[in-house]
Amino acid sequence: MERMEPVAAARRLAGESYGDALTVIVGGSVLTEHRTSTSDLDMVVVTGPRDSPCRRSLRWAGWPVEVLIHDERTLAAYCADNLARRWPGIPRLIACGAIVSDRGGLGGRLQAEMRRRLAEGPAAASRAELEAHRYGLTDLLDDLAGTDDPGETAFIACRILTRTAQLALLDGRHWQGSGKWMFRELRDHDPVLAERLAHALPDTARLSAVAHEVLDRVGGPL
Repeated sequence: MERMEPVAAARRLAGESYGDALTVIVGGSVLTEHRTSTSDLDMVVVTGPRDSPCRRSLRWAGWPVEVLIHDERTLAAYCADNLARRWPGIPRLIACGAIVSDRGGLGGRLQAEMRRRLAEGPAAASRAELEAHRYGLTDLLDDLAGTDDPGETAFIACRILTRTAQLALLDGRHWQGSGKWMFRELRDHDPVLAERLAHALPDTARLSAVAHEVLDRVGGPL
């Protein structure tokens, strides 16, 4: 079946399943140029007071849908935790999403607050955080240099790729991510480094060289 456009689909789902919600926002990759054939509708639903937040995964009108259901108190705590961990997923969904249902302007207020917080950027890394990341990456590079097992090499290299990106983002006071979002965050922060890392994984010597360059930015191996 031909699917409706994402905002229209989310608006209809909100009306049929979450008519009592205070606000419903849809966002994520589906509203951007990154949308693919497997993108889903990511929705945040804010209700009146509830015992606990919950998540629903479903299919609706041809769309895979992920719904996070909160009240105002639990959503505020959830977003505060995400931002403190430099993890902008749900705050960004709210900030950049489309409001498909709203009562009393709550959706607009949430968007304004999340846009303000994202614009401020994450907290600067402490010395202890940087040293912990330097130590972890140094240890992985030593493991890579010391193994001749192809299986070990593959798994160590994957960890080095991730830890190098995390360290670069932490040192650059940039938001973190995971999977495709880590690459997008790194590309936004340092597109040259992002491309070099993305193409270095099969070549362990190249990967090690890039990781050492990032280490040197923050004081070198530890």
